[in-house]
Amino acid sequence: MKDTRLDRDKLSAEEKCLVAPCGIFCGACDSYLGKSSELAQEMHRILDGFNIIDASLVAGFEQEKMADFMNILKAMGQTDKCTGCLGGGCKVPACPIKGCAQEKGFLTCAECDKMPCNKSQELGMSWEMITKRYSHWNVENLQRIREVGYPEFIDSMQKKVKSGFMTGDVISKEMVITEMIKKMQGQG
Repeated sequence: MKDTRLDRDKLSAEEKCLVAPCGIFCGACDSYLGKSSELAQEMHRILDGFNIIDASLVAGFEQEKMADFMNILKAMGQTDKCTGCLGGGCKVPACPIKGCAQEKGFLTCAECDKMPCNKSQELGMSWEMITKRYSHWNVENLQRIREVGYPEFIDSMQKKVKSGFMTGDVISKEMVITEMIKKMQGQG
């Protein structure tokens, strides 16, 4: 008998975009929610209206650094909201985890009987890096999906998000991406 909790066909297209194959809940990510982009726009508007670059000397800031900061704010304010990993928003163009799940016909790794797998060598550093960056939250999510199914997992996560939870609450403070890039470049 098929486990209907993992029946992804019962999910709407929007709901399918809320969970990445690796277990990250995209619906809690700031890139998906767009809060930092909106706040950056507002902060840029306020500081630009105050002509902060001119006033920065009075505040004890270097004008060149303030101009760089203003350019960063402007760029952050112009970023588009992410549509979720499965909605085409993933910034990793050829994510091997997503590719593996899709090749097997799975929405997430929770559907795979080998999860949690030890494919970090086959998948490059991606599985190890993601799990470390998200403090194993993604694996916990996949295990929770197995326990309660997609609908209940998504509902509970959406409630957490409405209460203020964001992915940033679980992201490691370690320089995980920087370490991975250095390893790939043979520097670490």
